[in-house]
Amino acid sequence: MKSQHSASMTLPELLVVVAIVATISGAVTFAVANAYKKQQGKSCLTNMLMVEAAKDEFARDHPGLTQITDDAEFRKYFRFGVPRCPVNPKEEYHDWNSLGVHASCRVHGTIEALQASP
Repeated sequence: MKSQHSASMTLPELLVVVAIVATISGAVTFAVANAYKKQQGKSCLTNMLMVEAAKDEFARDHPGLTQITDDAEFRKYFRFGVPRCPVNPKEEYHDWNSLGVHASCRVHGTIEALQASP
């Protein structure tokens, strides 16, 4: 007769496997969350640079102006609307329509700060 040896795992072995899987999934979740946060900062930087490019184009088309007085006219320089922060899409960038000042984000800060971050 053949012996009836079971190939099942014992409770301590099962707990070790569950602990290893939980540790790995926690590390992966943390890494994905950090990558997502970093990508949002990069998207915000890109959007602010688009605002600055529109300001430059507006200034070239309207020489001598030191301030944007007609927001509706300036909004025409954005093909798909004024870009906004992906974290705070209901609010426009601070100083988005001021020619002498760089646009900044309440969540991510200034263009310079975002460019300096790794």
